[in-house]
Amino acid sequence: MHTHELAEALKKLASLLKRGPNIDIGSLSQLPLHELKSSKPKLNSRDDLPLALDALVSLSRVDKNEWLELIQDLGLAIAVRPRDASRDILGKVLKVLETQPDARYRLQQRIRNRSSHGSPELARALSSLLNR
Repeated sequence: MHTHELAEALKKLASLLKRGPNIDIGSLSQLPLHELKSSKPKLNSRDDLPLALDALVSLSRVDKNEWLELIQDLGLAIAVRPRDASRDILGKVLKVLETQPDARYRLQQRIRNRSSHGSPELARALSSLLNR
């Protein structure tokens, strides 16, 4: 694990803890994990929305070929037309990742397995947006 991966994991843990009840740390091991998770992650503050939007704008500027490599690498069933712009492809990828838990799982595996062909930075960026 690298420092940036640890930082992301700590952010996720902090988000889980904030969504759960405010209890003594000693009681944390007795709390069922499902009480910490929500069915759909929410933005934690008004400051998160501009940050997420900025990340989406950055993702819309990713080269079309990088998107195609990631789609192929993840085995996503996405039809990309020659006229599709990067932002169109981004929308299709986000929709598939939002609706198909197995696709999200493959994305998480892709992040952990650096031997894949697509851009690891792109996979990490997508994952961080989806985990907000």
